[in-house]
Amino acid sequence: MLFYTLNNLLLILWAWLFCWRKPSKNKTVFFIIISFSQLLALMVIRNHIGYDYNMYTVGFNQMRDDGFTSFTYNDWEIGFVILTKLLGLVLPSYIWYIGVLSFIAVIPAAVFIGRNSEMPWLSTLLYVNLFIFFMEMNFLRQMISVSLLMLAWSFIKRNKFIPFVLTVLFASLFHQTVIFILPIYFIIKMQPKFKELIIYGYFILWFYMSSEGFINILTNFYHEEYSDSVFVTEGLSFVYAIFPLFVIICAFLLVKFGTINVTNENKYLINLSLICTILMVTMSKHSILERFSYYFIIFMILLVPVIYRSLAAKGINTTLYNGKTIALTSEKQKKMLAIGFLIIVLALSYLHFYYGLFENAHGVKPFDIWLRFDGSKQLREFIAL
Repeated sequence: MLFYTLNNLLLILWAWLFCWRKPSKNKTVFFIIISFSQLLALMVIRNHIGYDYNMYTVGFNQMRDDGFTSFTYNDWEIGFVILTKLLGLVLPSYIWYIGVLSFIAVIPAAVFIGRNSEMPWLSTLLYVNLFIFFMEMNFLRQMISVSLLMLAWSFIKRNKFIPFVLTVLFASLFHQTVIFILPIYFIIKMQPKFKELIIYGYFILWFYMSSEGFINILTNFYHEEYSDSVFVTEGLSFVYAIFPLFVIICAFLLVKFGTINVTNENKYLINLSLICTILMVTMSKHSILERFSYYFIIFMILLVPVIYRSLAAKGINTTLYNGKTIALTSEKQKKMLAIGFLIIVLALSYLHFYYGLFENAHGVKPFDIWLRFDGSKQLREFIAL
């Protein structure tokens, strides 16, 4: 845990140096570069970090030896099999293979946050604290699909349906679960009004109560190996649902109060975050839904800065049903509201982070590296190249 705490402290230090003190566009760009270079270095030098790490290294070695005589391997999708075989032609060991996949994970995330977040430093902390970073060290096939979906965000917010569909279909060549996002393109166009929150709340409750039957039907014809497995019958801690519940309730309330401008982009972020919340609540019954949640939590790390900026700019000014008015619009009040929200968000994200570390989510501890200065075989192979 100490290693990951140091990583987080360094990210906070970079945020303080380049984003909090006399911020500028150039400083923000430098923050993105240094922060994601740091995260990339951790991914590249890791050794047997992630529950699926060994499975992928074994697969790389076997497919490199098999060549192009077959394009199937276990339940891996064809796109990932071809990518692995192509990398096997030029890479001498699994260490380099993991390094290339690390670039595929981190670079799109850096671009996604740098281009789209109103507060890149905050989105970067959430990227780490909400385990997107850890997921990318574990679910390597799905990691590529998530990375492609990050790049597809520009198509979603500009209503470019065909490029969006093509991107998702291409991403499905690496992990089929991303197909789930296709119908979401239309659902997220609904207006996130407060009265709809009651309907959404009822849907969350209904889905939570009936999820077992729904998942059983799904596993009857898709990935039957998961039927009656622990991934379906057992859930994760409800602690992981606290953060998204808080964010989505704040978002809907502030839409009701008129604090958040409901632009198309903000509307899509809110609705995508709502779907994330539904999944993260229900994964407390069925842990398999965690995999689906990562396609949506990437958008919640963009929504949080929108909420902060909206509070800082407008505060709260609304009339309640009993005729009373809440007017928190002075500069001091707006600042206090925004900072209060930020403190709660960061506190909940670190609760998420450290609780997950305690449970060893994604198998990321104890952190170990392949790089040694004691003449190890891996280092000799690396230097020999």
